[in-house]
Amino acid sequence: ELKAASARDGAPDTVMQLAGYVREVFGAQVTRRFVHAFTICGPFLRCFLFDRAGISISERINIKKNDRTQKIFSRILQAYVSMDAVQLGFN
Repeated sequence: ELKAASARDGAPDTVMQLAGYVREVFGAQVTRRFVHAFTICGPFLRCFLFDRAGISISERINIKKNDRTQKIFSRILQAYVSMDAVQLGFN
């Protein structure tokens, strides 16, 4: 989920919107064990891991803070796009 306003980061309605999308994924893919998701709200990235019992939420990362946080952002995206089916939650 992408939001322009950094104030939306971690807001209950933003998390609920994301949870609604994940619910649709679980409904369409009944054997899926978990779903990775993330939000970018202004300069802040937050990673989520949903499973059928709940949610784990990362600390927020200011991806524009410095070179180190930009590299972390790059590594996170690289990790997401290189995941195999098991890492994506499929059996």
